[in-house]
This record gives sequence, structure tokens and C-alpha cells, in this order.
Amino acid sequence: MAEFMAIGTSAQEAPEGLCFSVLGPLRAWRSGAELPLGPPQQRAMLGMLLLSGGRTVSADRLIDALWGEEQPHSALGTVRTYAYRLRRVLGADVLTSESGGYRLRVAADRVDATRCEELAAEAAALRADGDAEGALRVLERALDLWRGDALLALPGPYAERQRTRWNERKVELLENRLEIDLEQGRHREVVEELAGLTAAYPLRERFAELRMTALCRSGRQADALKAYDEARRVLAEEVGVDPGPALRELHRRVLAADPALVPAVPAPRRPGTRPLDGRRPARAETAPAPWSPAPRQLPFTASDFTGREAETATVSEALLRPDGMPVVAISGLGGVGKTELAVRTAHRLADAFPDGQLYAVLHDDDGRPTPPEEILEGFLRALGVPAQAVPAGLTERTDLFRSAVAGRRVLIVLDNARNTEQIRPLLPGGHGCAVLVTSRTRLDPLPGMRFVALGVLTPEESLELFTRVVGADRVDAEAEAARRGVAACGHLPLAIRLLASRLACRPAWRIGGVVEQLEDEHDRRRLDVLRSGTVDVETAFRFSYEQLDAAQARAFRLLAALRLPNLPLDAVAAVLELPRYEAEDLAESLVDCSLLETPAPERYGYHDLLSAFAQKLCGPEGEPEHVREALGRVVRRYHGDPGADPCDVAAVLQRYAEGTPTAGPELGLAAELLLDSTLRHDCGHATRRLGRAALALLGAALADGDPAVEARVRLALGRLLLEMGTATTPALAELIAARDLCVRHALPPVVHAHAHSALGACFARAGRHEDAADAFRAAATLHDALGSTAAVVPELLGLARSLATGGRADAAGNAAATARALCRTLNDSGLEALALSTLGTLAEERGDLDEAAGHFRGALALLRPEELRRTGRTLMSLTRVLRAAGRAAEAADAAARAVDAFTADGDQYGAGLALAELGHATARLPDPDTARLHWSEAHAVLARIGAPEARALRELSGDLDRSVRKEPWPSWTPVRG
Repeated sequence: MAEFMAIGTSAQEAPEGLCFSVLGPLRAWRSGAELPLGPPQQRAMLGMLLLSGGRTVSADRLIDALWGEEQPHSALGTVRTYAYRLRRVLGADVLTSESGGYRLRVAADRVDATRCEELAAEAAALRADGDAEGALRVLERALDLWRGDALLALPGPYAERQRTRWNERKVELLENRLEIDLEQGRHREVVEELAGLTAAYPLRERFAELRMTALCRSGRQADALKAYDEARRVLAEEVGVDPGPALRELHRRVLAADPALVPAVPAPRRPGTRPLDGRRPARAETAPAPWSPAPRQLPFTASDFTGREAETATVSEALLRPDGMPVVAISGLGGVGKTELAVRTAHRLADAFPDGQLYAVLHDDDGRPTPPEEILEGFLRALGVPAQAVPAGLTERTDLFRSAVAGRRVLIVLDNARNTEQIRPLLPGGHGCAVLVTSRTRLDPLPGMRFVALGVLTPEESLELFTRVVGADRVDAEAEAARRGVAACGHLPLAIRLLASRLACRPAWRIGGVVEQLEDEHDRRRLDVLRSGTVDVETAFRFSYEQLDAAQARAFRLLAALRLPNLPLDAVAAVLELPRYEAEDLAESLVDCSLLETPAPERYGYHDLLSAFAQKLCGPEGEPEHVREALGRVVRRYHGDPGADPCDVAAVLQRYAEGTPTAGPELGLAAELLLDSTLRHDCGHATRRLGRAALALLGAALADGDPAVEARVRLALGRLLLEMGTATTPALAELIAARDLCVRHALPPVVHAHAHSALGACFARAGRHEDAADAFRAAATLHDALGSTAAVVPELLGLARSLATGGRADAAGNAAATARALCRTLNDSGLEALALSTLGTLAEERGDLDEAAGHFRGALALLRPEELRRTGRTLMSLTRVLRAAGRAAEAADAAARAVDAFTADGDQYGAGLALAELGHATARLPDPDTARLHWSEAHAVLARIGAPEARALRELSGDLDRSVRKEPWPSWTPVRG
């Protein structure tokens, strides 16, 4: 992509600033360094913004673009999360919030699609002026921008429409370029390319016209007529129409040997130019072997094949590479559709390999590898070698096979290879041929080998496949059950097809009834549902499992027995009782066998059905005491790691508590780990998970009767309830109980201090400012006695805020000054940000709004990007003072940023309050309808979680018919008698 972004060049050679590519996989660079753009749906949102030409795109349009009619309830929140993440990567000045939407401020020439249109216009002008060679050069530069289908593999209806639009544009440019080639007499050079293009676009009559013209001018009139017959047959079979007038007229002229079809002087292609997309590699000029039949060994393809457009394009492009002998290896989980993709792609490319397609399964019925000598014998016989001419030895057969295919265009498909050594003797020796391999394991690389890792289908593709088998009427009647069914299949094609086939053969069965059995994670017969005749998912998995050695098989079973959704490397090492590097090697070997997934470095997980299969295999490893011991090892590992991810900690603690009918020896460590994680991590996503773990641990603590364990768990639970934004009563009950336990049983002073601190925050939320000040004062005294200056500062700042809101400005100022002085001795930017935020609150209480805004902005500058919740809270404070100062536009911008921060953090309470502030700020602008929309959305969020602030928004939003949630929220709120 030298014209736009020098892919593969050094950063110094690349243009400065941001540039984007949408003509292929969506990618972005800053000064030559590629940027991480996040998951596919987030990139799809960026793609829409890039193709909107710098115009503002409303949130509603983005939601429609990403989900179409199947919009989840969380769609708007997800869009805001994507916007927040993209801002962090691209810069807040690049992606801005405007009028309820988003705008991407990028120069037009920094997007390859725009540059392509500029080049196309330039080429058209040169051609009109008679400069055909100049036009050809410019068209090649335009076509060189493509790296696959536009917005490759991105989901959503908008991305699909844009793929169609831009791929059509690419074909138009290809047609223009080929027309100029023919005008310049390069017919012989484009014949092979046009053969590939007519195979790829069989309904595109213009390619058929150009191919016939090139053949005729190359002296191949009979082949030109044959090409016409092929085009006419395809049009009749596929769409039931005859060729158009232009193609029929060309056919007449070829039959009449029209001399105007033959140019006077053929022109050579300019040095330095190269074939573009759609050209198949040039056929070798070596004479074919004396035996030269064209074998067609590919098996049939399923008529319900669904999706895989991006993977098909990737494999096709790699196999048609003009340099060397392409070898493409498709790997993936058993049942994911490797063979179907390989065979279907091979059928589509058959015309590009006119000398034959060879196919072999590399194992026998009992799973043993088929000897390569046997495969080669079959290949040689298919190529016309007499039985008596086939040598006995492997080396001799390999040599003869390579001689037989030399100079030919043959595609070899090798299905279900176990390792690279198995396929090495089956590879041709030179240019012209191509090899497509499937394997459940990641093969050792060969020179030039291209790897394609095949994952499961998207939810949309899964539902489409299910519908094709079961029938649209049944699926429409039970649409939700059908979606649950394909999700319970883990979107694995084999599982979906088996479930659908079973239902198709039982038309009286309800889809929902079968799905319920499949969703039962505790039913060991769950996989039996995924069976049809002699085919079942379990057999596909067992084939891979039986290739493992003893250590791999034990790890596969034991890790699944924990039933954890995510397995960080530290947890894997603890469970397997191995050093970290040995555990990583073992886990990666399971990844290479497609029996474990790795969504990120040092993170592992199971496909849902593979986990069920592994648990079914568990012998002693699956017994409760062994699982508890393994979980206990993970608890001990996390207990000593202050950097452990709180979501991982929460999952382990919840599983440990649920799997511990009697108190285990690690219960005390689990309670300490819960409290440490709660105190250390301020994150909405972690809060919900830790809350569920806390409630589970509370049951174990009460059964155990240890007051220290109970106090820590109640303290953590109270803090977490407070963070969720519920009414203060449940949180206050837990925190008072924790404080009383500390006093009654003389628990460590640090636990007592944390209890007072949490009570201070809870009293402040409830408007009990004197009680809050007393609690913060007690916490500061205890931390000071322990010599922890860093812990004293937040308590003094909490004391200052409570005193200020209680009307005691002088005392508040003294407390804040003391805290600020301690901050300077600590040189801690996080504490300094908290101090500035507190000073902002004090200035706001005094009515000095400009000073308050300055303090809040100073605090924002010190916060780290990952401190989403603190960023959101500080932005909320800034919004409030800007609104009070009459600076409505600035307030609305700060509020919108707060909404994005809270949404990305997963803090529903914060997001609801920020939306309310956004409504208040927008109400000061000439846009009252937008304000009501924000209030309505805020009311919906806050009412859903039972937040008391929802009541005040009902009248503002006009949502008078909505009731506030009656049942406790969150679901892990303790029930008290």
C-alpha cells in the first residue's frame, strides 16, 4: 500500500500523523506505528465514522449500523464504551462528541478509500486526454490500496452494505484497467487473469466480454466461443436469463471472425508493473507429463454452508499468489468447519487449477494417520500413472509425484493432518501448484506457509445455518429459543447442524424444550443432545483428546473441572502445581491442539462444549474435594499478588465459596483477598463480580463462625453495595455489622479503620454529614496510629468534604490543608488528584466556581486512563460547576465524557447520574427535546437499578408510567430478616 501507508516499511518511511485503511481489514497507524483498534464491532463503528466524510453520525445511526433491527438493550451504552476506548487510542481531539453523536476529525487524504476515489478520478481524466499508459499506472496505484474485501470481517448491516459497495467499486476499477490493457495490445498477458476473474464473478458479463476479446486476439477463437458457452450456461442456471446484448454481439463478431477484434501491434507490459487482485499465477511453460488426465477428487459441499466470507477470501487470495508454491493451513477446533471451508474454496478455485484437484483424508476410520506412501499411490494413479509404474519406496513415490505435477496447475487438498511431517512428502516441488491443508493442531511452519485460524460462527451466521436446516417458519415461531440454542452450541457449526437436524427430523418437538436440556450445565448428558445418527460432537472432540499425551490430558481435564470462565496463567500454574513457564508451555500445547483458547497473552479458556466434554471425562479430578483443593491453590496464589485482576479474583472466590459445603483451610485467605481486591480496585465491571463472590463467601463465613472472616466479608460487601448506587440502607447494615464485629472481637486496627472509612462514605451519601465526619476522623486516627500516611490522606479529604457540605467551611479548609501538606511529602499523583478534586468541592461550596473548575481540571490531568470511575466522578463535578457558572456547552461536553467513562467502566449508577447531568446541561441550550431524551434515558437506567434519584427524573423525562424497581438490586443484596 505504498500509495497510502507503507505497510511493511519502517516507521520513518511512513507518513506522519494518523492514517486509516478500510479497503481490507480496518487498520490505523500513527507515524508508522499500527494502533490497536479493539474488537470487531468497535472497529465497525470506527469504519462508519471514517466513511462518513467528517460528518457527525448520531448515536441512533451508529446503533442501526452495528445491530440493525436486532438491537440489544445495552446498545447505546456499548456505543459509548466504544467511543471512550477509541478516544483513548486516537485522541480526544480526533473523535469528538457533537449533538448527540460522534464525529471523526481526519483529513480526507488520510483514509485509503478517499485516496482511491481521487486516483480513480485522475485515471479517468488521463484516459479521456488520450494518456492510456498514465491512466493505467494510476489505476494500478488505486487497486494497490486494497488488501481484501472492504471492512473485512467486520460485523453489522452497515459494514455489509459498505463491503458490497466498495467491492463493486473495486471490480469497476479492475474492468477499467483490463480495458486499457486490451486497448494497448496486452491480451496475452491478461488471459489467465480474466479466467480467474470470470470464475470469481461468474455473473459479471463484462469480465466474460473482456475474456472473449483477449482469447480472440490471442488467436484462440475456439476458446473464446467456449467461454461464451460457459457464461451463457452459468447465467441460465443461476438466474435464468440469457446473456445481454453486448455479450451476444461479441459472440456474433467472434463467429464472423471480425477483423476489428484483432489489434495491429501488441504492446508489452511496462517493466516494474505486476498482476493485481484477481490474477491467477502464470502457468509454467514446462511440457506436461505423458500421463495428463485432470483428476477431480473434491468431495461435495454442503448446500447449507453459511458465512465464512472473510476466511474464504483470505484462503483464495493466498492460494492464487503468483510467486512460489502456496501452502495454506487451516486450523481449528473439531467441528468448526475446516474441511467444509477447504473443500468449498477448492471448488470455487477449480477453474484456476485446470489440471486437476487432488483430495486426501490423512487418517483412517479409527483415527490413525494414513501413511504418506498410501496417499501418494492414490495421487499417482489419479494422475494417470499405471499401477506397475508406481514405485515402492516413499522417496521414490514423492519424486515421481513431483515430476508428474511439474508444469501443471494442480490444487492439492490434504484434510485433517496431524503434523507437518505427515504432509511434507505430499508437497509438489515447484511453481504452479497449490496446497490447502486442514488440521486440528497448529502445524510447524513450512517456508511460505500461510496460517488461517478458523473460529466459530458469528451469532447471525449461526442462526442463519440453524434456520436453513430447521426451516424459517419454526424458527420465527420460537425466535428467542433458536437464538438460545445456537448460543448453547457455542456457535460451533457441527453442533448447530446436529441440533438442527435432530429438530428437523422431529417436527412435533418444541425448540425450547431441547434447548433447555442443552443449557443445563450440570447435566452430564448435555452433549447427547448434539447427536444425529452416527455423527456427534463428542466423537469429534474425542478424536483430538486421544492425540494428547498424559500430561496434556490431565491438564485438559483438571482445568475444566474448575468451571472458571477465564483462566489466567497464574491460575493455570496454581491448579497444575507447576512453575509458571512449564504451565504456560503445557497450556500453549493445548492451544496448538485447538483444545484450549487464548483470547489474550497468558489467558486461557474453553469453548463451552469442550468444557462440558472435559468435565464428562473427569475422574478423580472432578471430585469436590479435588476441585476445592485446586481452587484453594489459586486463592493462595492470588493472595500474594497485589496486581491480580479483580474479575479473575471474583470468579475464583465465588467458585471456591459455592464448591465449599464446609469451610476450607483457605477461607480466611479468601476473605482477606476479597477485601484487598475491593479496596484496591475501583471498577464497575469488577464491582458486580466481587459483589456476587462476597455474598457467596458470606454464607461460608456464617457457616464457619469465624468473626474475622465475617467482618472482612461484610465490610467488602457493604463497600460494594455502596459503589453500585443502591439505597444506602443495605450497605449501611453490612458496614455497621462489620464495625461491631471489629470492636467486639478486637480485630486488627487496619480492618477497623477500613470499616470506619466505608461508613463515612455511606453516611455522606445518606446526607448524615456529622456522622460521616466522625467516621472519617476515626479512620484517620487509626491509620495514623499504624503509621500509614498514604491511608490518612483520603480520610482527611473525606472529612473535609463532609465538613464543607455540612456548612463548616473553616474546619473543612483546615482538614484539606493538612491533607494537601501530607500529599506533597508522598509525591503520589493519585492522592494529589483526590486532593485537587476535594479542593474543587470546597471552592464550589464557597461559590467560587472558576476556582472549582480549575481544581477539577487539574485533577483530571493527573488521573490515569484506566481510572475510569474516578474520571467519571471528577467530570461530573466539573459539569456541575460549569452548569452553575452558565457555561452550558462546556458542561454538556464534560457530562457526555462522564457518560462515556462510566459506561466503559460498567458503572450503571454513575452512567445514570451523568446522563441526568447531561440533560440538565442540555436544557440550558436551545434543544429541550434532547434534554428530555437524556433525562428519559437517565430515568430508565436509575429506575432499573432501584436508585432513589430516579424519582426526581420521572417528571422531567415525562416517563410517568414507569415504576421504580421493586425487587432488590443488585441481585446479590443480602436478605435480612
